[in-house]
Amino acid sequence: MNGILVRVSLTLALLLTALFMLSCGGSSNRVLESISVSPQAGNGQAQFVATGTFSAPPVKVTPLPVNWTVGPQPMSPQSCMPPGCAFAAITRQGLATCGAGPINGTVAAEAPADPRLPLNSTGVPVVSGTATLVCP
Repeated sequence: MNGILVRVSLTLALLLTALFMLSCGGSSNRVLESISVSPQAGNGQAQFVATGTFSAPPVKVTPLPVNWTVGPQPMSPQSCMPPGCAFAAITRQGLATCGAGPINGTVAAEAPADPRLPLNSTGVPVVSGTATLVCP
């Protein structure tokens, strides 16, 4: 009886150790591989949404938290034209609105490749995706 109890205990300990090692190591290899932005083109004002594709489950994440930018922006105050300097603006939630136009601009979504890092990380590999904002 003692031999059976020892074998069961050792088997259980090995199983728990293996599960623990798999759970700790499995998530560290997950990386962001690509970002798609929808819609691919917005006109005047548009709500953009980023979708991330990862190397391990969950493979698709929508909406993906990202840093949004929109450009081009004027290079100097002398290039400002009424009614404003910025051709467009975008919120942290991805809502883009045209300012001075007409012009086509690029909406970019960017996030660290390592999903454990915060969005404001600097000097780390990043992944980005783009769409177009048309300002009539």
